[in-house]
Amino acid sequence: MEASKKNRAIWWAVFFASTAALLWAIGAHWEWLTLILPFQTTSLVKAMDIM
Repeated sequence: MEASKKNRAIWWAVFFASTAALLWAIGAHWEWLTLILPFQTTSLVKAMDIM
């Protein structure tokens, strides 16, 4: 059970980091901002333990 909580915490950290990266990419008008979306969506699903 502890490994599951630790793993979810890592996925939450990845989600928040990718969200910050996405916000930066939008603000900076970065052409490749859609490359961040798979990381953001996958980490949210893993953090919420849906998948």
